[in-house]
Amino acid sequence: MQEKERAKSSSSNICFIAREHSGKNFMAETAAEYWNRYYGTRTSPVPNIPSQFAAFVALEAAADATIVDIGCGSGRDSLFFANAGFNVLGIDASSAAVSLCQHTAEERGIGRASFLCCNVDDPALADRISASTTGRIVVYARFFLHAIPEEAELAFLKTAAAVKDVDLLAIEFRTDRDAQQTKVTDSHYRRFIPPLDFLARAARHGFSPVYFTEGFGYAKYRNDDAHVARVLMRKA
Repeated sequence: MQEKERAKSSSSNICFIAREHSGKNFMAETAAEYWNRYYGTRTSPVPNIPSQFAAFVALEAAADATIVDIGCGSGRDSLFFANAGFNVLGIDASSAAVSLCQHTAEERGIGRASFLCCNVDDPALADRISASTTGRIVVYARFFLHAIPEEAELAFLKTAAAVKDVDLLAIEFRTDRDAQQTKVTDSHYRRFIPPLDFLARAARHGFSPVYFTEGFGYAKYRNDDAHVARVLMRKA
């Protein structure tokens, strides 16, 4: 019998360590390896229905905005935004996730979405985003910040602040009140974030909230009714 133990390394990479109950380590993998395995072995289709947060942001974003979906994963929300008429750049550190997004977009005939494989702490990421987009930018990150360590979150905020023409920062994450709640995917690394602490860190990068809420019912999935924070921010 096995159990999963998730641990952060000293860098922005996360190390997933599987152990026997005796405590003996028998496998370790980096975050990239974990997510490549997760998306590379996926057999279920990418949902056509967006997350609740994506539907909310689509009504808040300017009609001519480009959505930059950081940590796009399967591309569920990226493809929804593209179908809704937005130009979209989806970014993920997992090459398997990016391949899945590209394949799904091609299969569904979605032409407004492009995808980039890049780590959030890549110092060139802001320039790569600016080179790949035009007009006003919405930096979108759903269920991403709690899946990375705090130092990677700071790299995310630094990148968002450096992107030219950022109109809106749209983020949804699990809060510290979610730590003891039921989880459907137990093996995922999670960091439970006190919302006011995140707002303070974002403020140090020049962002000020224009909308904030938190609670249950915003991101329910099966038995997992996550306690999340939603925040829309603009440059102060």
